[in-house]
Amino acid sequence: MIGRFHPLLVHLPIGILLLAIVFEWLASVKRFKYLKKTIRLILWIGFASAAFSCLTGYLLSQSGDYEPTAVERHQWAAIALTIIALTYAWVRMLRQLKRLYKLLSLLTLALLTITGHLGGTLTHGENFLFANMNESEMESLASIDLQQAHLYADLIKPILQNKCYTCHGTSKQKGKLRLDLPEHIMKGGKNGVVLIAGKIDESEMIDRLQLPLDDDDHMPPKEKRQLSLQEIEILKMWIASGADFEKTIVELGLKADLNETLQGLTKQTIADVPEGAVSLANENVLTSLQKLGVVILPVAANTNYLSANFVNVTELDSAIALLPELKEQLVWLKLSDQPISDDHLLKFNSLKNIRKLWLDHTSISNAGLQHIVSFENLLYLNLNGTKVSAIGVEILQPLNHLRDIYLFKTNITNDQHQSLQTKFPDTHLEIGNYTVPTLPTDTTTLKAPPN
Repeated sequence: MIGRFHPLLVHLPIGILLLAIVFEWLASVKRFKYLKKTIRLILWIGFASAAFSCLTGYLLSQSGDYEPTAVERHQWAAIALTIIALTYAWVRMLRQLKRLYKLLSLLTLALLTITGHLGGTLTHGENFLFANMNESEMESLASIDLQQAHLYADLIKPILQNKCYTCHGTSKQKGKLRLDLPEHIMKGGKNGVVLIAGKIDESEMIDRLQLPLDDDDHMPPKEKRQLSLQEIEILKMWIASGADFEKTIVELGLKADLNETLQGLTKQTIADVPEGAVSLANENVLTSLQKLGVVILPVAANTNYLSANFVNVTELDSAIALLPELKEQLVWLKLSDQPISDDHLLKFNSLKNIRKLWLDHTSISNAGLQHIVSFENLLYLNLNGTKVSAIGVEILQPLNHLRDIYLFKTNITNDQHQSLQTKFPDTHLEIGNYTVPTLPTDTTTLKAPPN
């Protein structure tokens, strides 16, 4: 428990010793000579706070949540700083050693910088200082060639690196969990394994990501950068496909699904979220939806607009009945793989702010699409795996802002797709069903027919 005071105490020597250094150099100017009288006292206080920080830091390191080599570097730098602070304070009492004052102040500043940097690395991970100066992770993921890319190396690892390594990387392993190497990921932490290949519902990693933000077990902690809905979806695809660390996206048969998800990553522009401010959603409604298994998250930082994901819903009708209470705030609604019928869509008439709607693998038909026409701001619609046909999709023509409609495994043929595309010239219609040509360089395996 005493060790947990380290994050509080560690800032004291930084501020106090920096003040002494500033006063040391200001006192060289005639008008600031009076500051000399305070430097000695400041240095002794700085040394004492540094000593207490070393003690609490040592106790905190015994938790085992930090990589030993990184801890050792930070520890010895802190001890060196404490010794120099003591030396500086003692020399400041001896007038015959005045020539050492400024030299010791510079040495103290150098050790403060080194120790602070090593401590920051322990807390926030490697390259924290310059991490956000590079291209954003969303843009980086969007530039990946899905035809050639490996799922883990090119998609999963960058997500973990950007959002998880600070607490579960080489320098720090909260809960004795590392996520930076395949063998560590599969080993898990002190509470056991965090994922089970092929089983999303039994993988603690996904469970924790989808907990309410204010839940103590939610990961990442609410003060850290959160994973987007698309990033969580990519992790789920990876686990569902077997959590493989070597295969390409094409080998796993996930190119179409990942292309759809990555489009959601790259197109989070201002059009995806209404402009202007909106009031906070009713806390009681949010709590009730979360209790029913609906995952409610803000769609972006510093906004009250929300997304709702029915991935773990327990009482579908009860949850749908509450949605009109969020008609101002709700802009993204994911109902994938739920027993949603045409009648359910009747209850959505008041949700005028919906920008993105996932109805894939539900029971809706052409009749249900008539109720979607009222979503005049709809940009994205996923109808994969439903019973809709070309006649039903034509009903959506009044939706002038529709950017993407996904129609894979519906009743729409390739010929109808071409006809529909002429009626939706500004909309991307995705039906899949691609045939990959065999090239002369491909390896072909011939198998004898069964007896």
